[in-house]
Amino acid sequence: MNDLSLKKATYWNNRLQNCMEVNKYTQASLAEALNAKYGTNYGQKAVSGWLNIGVIRKNGEVSFPKFDTMVSIADFFNVDIGYLTGETNEDSFSLEKASSYLGLSTDAIKVIREITQPEDNRNYMWNDNRESLNLFLTAEGFSNFFNCLHDLHHTSILSKQEKRIFDNIDSAIDYIRNLEYQGKMERYELNEALVSIINEKFPNPPEASLKVKE
Repeated sequence: MNDLSLKKATYWNNRLQNCMEVNKYTQASLAEALNAKYGTNYGQKAVSGWLNIGVIRKNGEVSFPKFDTMVSIADFFNVDIGYLTGETNEDSFSLEKASSYLGLSTDAIKVIREITQPEDNRNYMWNDNRESLNLFLTAEGFSNFFNCLHDLHHTSILSKQEKRIFDNIDSAIDYIRNLEYQGKMERYELNEALVSIINEKFPNPPEASLKVKE
């Protein structure tokens, strides 16, 4: 097995093991779950082999599973094969591209996706969820809301990083009071910006089409 294949094998072993641990599967229970979902006939021994790709045994090296098996495993854990073999560090290439394009963390994108496309297919309101999020992001007041959020976050970071030596206790107390006041004002402005968006998109009373019998 060449170095590239061995590297992919290491990724596969580690990431498959991690997928199993996160989802609380043993070798036996994973085999049973795969068989139930895909109509296969895997056993615990097969899963053990998948977790030891590239390990040299008496009978030689263990090769990668068949491609259709790899597809089933990746689909079962809702990841790309490329994630399991180390070609991407994200669950999928789509997630990697979205993160790069938007400049958001993959965790943030997963939260958004769970709102707009929840894995729970019983949630029949996901179209409404999309519309609600789109309304919020496209509101005229969203830029102001985000700027207020950024100011609050920026102040929080600076207060944690800043190290000052004060001449006396009074100057230290004054500094802390100023920080508290600034934080209160930024929270107030953030709250007002959010209320502005709500009023923009959902006026009170709400618009209604009413007819009265003559």
